[in-house]
Amino acid sequence: MEAPDASEGVARYGWVKRLSAFREISVLLVGPPRSGKTRWILDALERAILADRSDEVQLLVPTASMKHHLLNLLARRGLMVPSRVVSTMTELVKGVTPDAEEATGAAQDRLLKGAIRQAGKGGLRRRAQSRGLRARLSALVRECWAAGTDSFQIDAVARTRPQRAFAEVFLAFEESLRRSGLVHRNQRIAIAASRIREGQCTVATSVYIDGFDTLSKQQEELLEALAEQAEEIVVAMPEGLRRYPLQGLTAERLPPPADDGPAVESVAAASPRAEVVEIARRILASGRPLREHGIILRSPEQYADLIREVFEALRIPYRYWERQGLAQHGVARHLVRWLRAIERGFPGEETLEALASPLTPSGSPAELDLLDFAARERLPNSGLDFLVRDACPAEGPGKFLKGLQDFRDWPESRFEGRRWRVECLQLIERVQALPAPTEGASFRRARDWRGAVEARKELQRAVEDTASLPGCEDERHLSLAEFSDALEEVLEASSIAEPGQPHNVVHVLPVLESRQWSIPVTFVCGLTEGWFPRHFTEDHLFDDEDRHHLAARGIALLTTGDRARNEEFLFRVATTRATERLVLSYPRHDSAGKPVMRSGLLDDALVPREAAWARIGDRETASLAPGADALPEDLRAAVAEQNEGFSVTGITDYRQCPYLFFSAKTLSLRGRPLRPERRLDASELGRVVHQVLLRWNRESRNIGTLLDETFRTALAKLHLPDSFRTEQLRLALREDLLRFAHEQGAAMAIYDESRAFFEITRDYRVEEIESRPVVRCRIDRYEMDDQRRCFVTDYKYAKPDRVKSMLRQHLKGEQLQLMLYLAALEQGLRCEPAGMALCGLKQETSFVGAAIGGAGGLQPLEEETMQHLLDVARSEAAGAIGEILGGAIAVRPRDKAFCGRICKFGSVCRVSWPAAGPSDRVSGGSAP
Repeated sequence: MEAPDASEGVARYGWVKRLSAFREISVLLVGPPRSGKTRWILDALERAILADRSDEVQLLVPTASMKHHLLNLLARRGLMVPSRVVSTMTELVKGVTPDAEEATGAAQDRLLKGAIRQAGKGGLRRRAQSRGLRARLSALVRECWAAGTDSFQIDAVARTRPQRAFAEVFLAFEESLRRSGLVHRNQRIAIAASRIREGQCTVATSVYIDGFDTLSKQQEELLEALAEQAEEIVVAMPEGLRRYPLQGLTAERLPPPADDGPAVESVAAASPRAEVVEIARRILASGRPLREHGIILRSPEQYADLIREVFEALRIPYRYWERQGLAQHGVARHLVRWLRAIERGFPGEETLEALASPLTPSGSPAELDLLDFAARERLPNSGLDFLVRDACPAEGPGKFLKGLQDFRDWPESRFEGRRWRVECLQLIERVQALPAPTEGASFRRARDWRGAVEARKELQRAVEDTASLPGCEDERHLSLAEFSDALEEVLEASSIAEPGQPHNVVHVLPVLESRQWSIPVTFVCGLTEGWFPRHFTEDHLFDDEDRHHLAARGIALLTTGDRARNEEFLFRVATTRATERLVLSYPRHDSAGKPVMRSGLLDDALVPREAAWARIGDRETASLAPGADALPEDLRAAVAEQNEGFSVTGITDYRQCPYLFFSAKTLSLRGRPLRPERRLDASELGRVVHQVLLRWNRESRNIGTLLDETFRTALAKLHLPDSFRTEQLRLALREDLLRFAHEQGAAMAIYDESRAFFEITRDYRVEEIESRPVVRCRIDRYEMDDQRRCFVTDYKYAKPDRVKSMLRQHLKGEQLQLMLYLAALEQGLRCEPAGMALCGLKQETSFVGAAIGGAGGLQPLEEETMQHLLDVARSEAAGAIGEILGGAIAVRPRDKAFCGRICKFGSVCRVSWPAAGPSDRVSGGSAP
């Protein structure tokens, strides 16, 4: 809906000019985006500053980032601007009401929790600890306050039982605020408006208001008070609003911009990551200064972390123009982690996580790695004694841990809030270090350090605020857990600004922060249903019908229709920030690979103009840190020296990914030890089964007894105590092995009068390579008859379906294990490879295989097929070893499921796979 011109304003909006209150120059500027409202106000400020009247003008804006942005715009005009000329409405209110103590978010949450316990009924009272419930009730309370409504008015209009229950909690909550001597934000604004109206403070001669699209009842009262005291007031607001403040102002409609607007392009990407990578690619390829690019977000929770990851990996400077939650900052999380570790008696894993932080002054990274690996292998042990005496092989971490002895009694201590404040501030000094960057450090390092220093100050302030929370008074004694819980509440309600950036950065803007920006190239991403626009459901306490009923009584609460119209307004804001090029993008699948629907707002935006379309898909092995294709010549000798011999497993790893082999075999890197509950995994169980079968074949003892002995040894080696789970696994293994021992006699013999050999190691020498490297083959079982026909069997602790799948892979040439075993036996024993089999032992004994002529009732195999499979295995092994010795280390995985589930080195190579299917790996084409 378009805003009316000045002549229509009186009829349609009831704007009545009150000359007794307002001067002729006081106006309400209304216009579409890019119509020049902000420029009009900045021109007025410039005239006043040049006339040496800077102390007579003041511009009020909603946010601190908008304040700094407008100050920068004035500075670019060559003006010396006092900071008070542009201020936020919050700063004005605080200056007028310095004696009013405003309740923090944490204090309100704590008082609301108490109100629910005091006045809540039934299930409401039982759910007082639910943060989600308190967040919903708090949002409804703030909405009522913004509408100028208090608990008494809500109590008078409550019709249903849930509404009456809410009204009782609301009453108790407001009473708790009053008893605590606190006011809420809207209350403080109303106090400021009253004092301004009464002339208790000085108001600028000319007041300008810009950047607001919605105002609370109290903010409207504040504007009315300013209008009564100031000689001139100018309010700039966008067109299309249902209601405008200050009905006495003359409405002046600014015309839309004369140009045709920016060129528009729409991009469909395979996933949010592909979308961000495409945005980064376009920024780097544009040839423009970075500051001429902006990314506008409606759903920062979907994109902020992706932008941070991609842009930092590609070294693109950017600035995120929104305050970040203090609870998510590393400095705050570091303190909370240490508090929780102390509270729980220094549990092994949690303490190791705290020690591993770069903020902890506990030794060099190498020393911490030694401690981390040594201790994790012995988990679930815990406590300082365990870490210092049994698990700490390095001096630095050991000395630091011994210094924490003073905190061992904290879990049993109860102190008043003031004492806990002192203790926590001392703990910060003990466990947290922020070394200043050295000379020559990168700008990013210096920026991160400045951000950490500011976060440390905010953290110390949060600790002090926690001690003064309702319920944490000095005279009440609290446990460490209670104080830590209260501190986390304060951190959740606190925020911190991102540290300053260089001038030439990409601007990342939440849509509300973008209102006053004009950027040559603008990207609006995440245009899918549910992200932009967001979808809203009716409130459970006051649905839309109730809200219409309340509106008739003068209580204006937003309906779902109002919220939907607000999403359309935000889209208009986002798509009018660009001056030259606008790129609208959306993913076809979310980060989990589920299809998402393109935003209907996008269709509406592209109807009136022609737009270029692009369809972007992830590359099959998209990697932010691509590996080298090969090592330099001078390092290849070192690779050959490290790989004098090869195993079948190593060749399998290389065929999966060259970088996997390079990390695990050439560099001999170790993954972090598994957590205790995951330590007895499928590979360990398979190792136990193989050891039992080896001893059973050689010692001819009871297989159940052998299992018990081997299993106890494995538990001791893995530092695992007996538990319900370990006993469950042992009994399952015992049942499987006893069944196998009972059934195996007839099933295992393939040829009459043949001899079986168990756990034999044979070498296969690769003749195709000049150095003739050796592949060591450890064969579970093979048999040979008097005609020197050789048949291999490999035990697998796997279910029948899995065993059949592995056999199919061997027969297709995808797996080489059994064929390399046959090649080694053929080469060493001059025998004839005749077949292979896999014996599965899990849940039921399964024996599947293939043999020439179908011997033993197995799948028949032609001699030509056997020879072909042997040739493929030899060729693949030779090719893999040749590439290894040639220095190949590229990140080139062939099975993406392996990367996500098994590989330990994904955090190093940072390989990324598309969430969608193969059809999305297409570049170009047209949008659907």
